[in-house]
Amino acid sequence: MARYTVKEQVLNILHMHKGTYYSGQELAETLDVSRTAVWKAINKLREEGYKIEGSTRNGYAMASDTDILNANEIAAALVGEAGDFYRIKCVDEIDSTNIACRKMGEEGETEGACVVASKQTAGRGRRGRKFESPDMTGVYLSILLRPNMPITDSVHITTAAAVAAARACETLDGIEPDQVAIKWVNDLFIRDRKFAGILTEASISMENGKLDYAVMGIGFNLSEPEGGWPEELLEIAGSLYEGEYPLGSRNQLVAAFLQEFYRVYTSLPDVTYLDEYRSRQLAIGKTVKVLEPDGSYRMADVIDVDDDCHLLVRFEGEKCISNLDSGEISIRC
Repeated sequence: MARYTVKEQVLNILHMHKGTYYSGQELAETLDVSRTAVWKAINKLREEGYKIEGSTRNGYAMASDTDILNANEIAAALVGEAGDFYRIKCVDEIDSTNIACRKMGEEGETEGACVVASKQTAGRGRRGRKFESPDMTGVYLSILLRPNMPITDSVHITTAAAVAAARACETLDGIEPDQVAIKWVNDLFIRDRKFAGILTEASISMENGKLDYAVMGIGFNLSEPEGGWPEELLEIAGSLYEGEYPLGSRNQLVAAFLQEFYRVYTSLPDVTYLDEYRSRQLAIGKTVKVLEPDGSYRMADVIDVDDDCHLLVRFEGEKCISNLDSGEISIRC
């Protein structure tokens, strides 16, 4: 535990055993620090908004209704090799989890580094769009990866993450099986509303044309932010839960996602997961707008998704089938 500060160590102990009281002396002996250091850590945590109950007789306890992201709790829920793969860091606020992991990628960090945040101040989606990341209503995370694959196969990271995310969401209380749908290529929907998005960024090795590293980022909206969604998102944005999410759901969701993503990611180049990706598709069998970079669009019927994750479409007025390897579609025509 040497790599954690006293404050972080105290937080981990109290959070992992919410409702259980520890005396200042017990904490000091466990962490091999002074009682003054423990007292200062408790006060700092309270200043940061953590509900820590305390009395001279009983000591300190984390209130049972405290809901914080906790790396130890997430890691403890991982099973098998996934537990060794990830190195998880949780933060209350960050500019962007993707930016943090890209920096680690440039600095030579090995894959499996994972940054999880309660709030992002500069979250981004595809095409440079802002990704709304308000505090305490969702969870946002990125994973540093170093896959042995050419850049042309990197789309499988995104599609694998989409399947893993759908599976993970359906392990939570109140979310039914097959309730989560995917919109090609990187959005997750529930009740016809987008509640999660994926952004995968990569650095290419100029020597062999393969990925030097990739960063897979995903953001989940678990509940609607106070005051509602910004006007520009009213028609599309949604949340996993219609009301408040159950206490502990964010840690549970992160752990379930990391477990499922590890399973699919480490199986690549096996793409049997694509059967589930197809079965969850919103667009197959529908007419959609295929958006062009200049803002124009073409109408097309969606036929299928092939094994290279291309969207197979038949454009309006054409007989042949075209495959889209990138771009964006709108189902709301």
